[in-house]
Amino acid sequence: IVMAFDIELWWLRCLSFIIVIPFLGPHLVAIGKMLQDLLFFLCIIAIVMISYGVASRSMVYYPVENGFTTETNGSIDISFDGRAVFRQVLYPVYYLLYGQFGNETQNLDNNVNAGWSISTQLLLAVHMLFVNMLLFNLLIAMFNKRFEKVYGDARTIWHTQQYLFTREYFTRSPFLPPISLLYDIYYLIRMFVFFIRRKFLKKSSDPEAPVFKMIAKNQSLLNDWREYEGASTYEYAHAEVKALKPTSTKSSNDSTDTMDSVKEIQETVKKLNSVLDGKKLASTH
Repeated sequence: IVMAFDIELWWLRCLSFIIVIPFLGPHLVAIGKMLQDLLFFLCIIAIVMISYGVASRSMVYYPVENGFTTETNGSIDISFDGRAVFRQVLYPVYYLLYGQFGNETQNLDNNVNAGWSISTQLLLAVHMLFVNMLLFNLLIAMFNKRFEKVYGDARTIWHTQQYLFTREYFTRSPFLPPISLLYDIYYLIRMFVFFIRRKFLKKSSDPEAPVFKMIAKNQSLLNDWREYEGASTYEYAHAEVKALKPTSTKSSNDSTDTMDSVKEIQETVKKLNSVLDGKKLASTH
């Protein structure tokens, strides 16, 4: 059983290898975000399932006089242990989500005149209406909203996932499990030694640590590097501004056309006002 679950998780882990592909990565990110919404949905479903399962079983199957228990040669085990609770209460109610009623309605139809049968039929109708129509439509709406939100920032999310995947590659152990446990122990001891060196010996904690920025000891060399960085930044900024010029020209042309239209409307209004004033003067005379 453990190996079966392990191979399932291993295959699911293979999905991380395609997360760096631009047109597939956002889909996987959307799936991950949807799982968060699904957890919220499962909490509501669990509460509704347990409420219906306990109420229906207490009315139909658990009373001895109804003839469903093992004490009356029935099939329902009313011993209160974990396996019996899952088998008799949660499993049948869970499969109602997929429209599989099993013996649920058959046992009720065989006793149509019984009070517990009528009450359970009404309870089942309300349960199916609430779960299969309201909650599932709510889940679809939540998924749709999450999908649109993810695809609104698809490229940013893809770059973030690509960075996390690359970072994980450099931070993971170079050995396969279970040998990787030895490497983790070694890395933990190494971190402790570096902490002692930095805290008490006032030395560099890790002289072989990755360098993110080099600072030259020679001031002239440092100035040359700064000049090079400034020139490169200026070139990049100049190229970006040059690329934005057609857009700004188009925007200015659009604004000029708009101003001309406004001026024409103002002149037309002035002419109408003058005509109205002339008519008023003519009527007074």
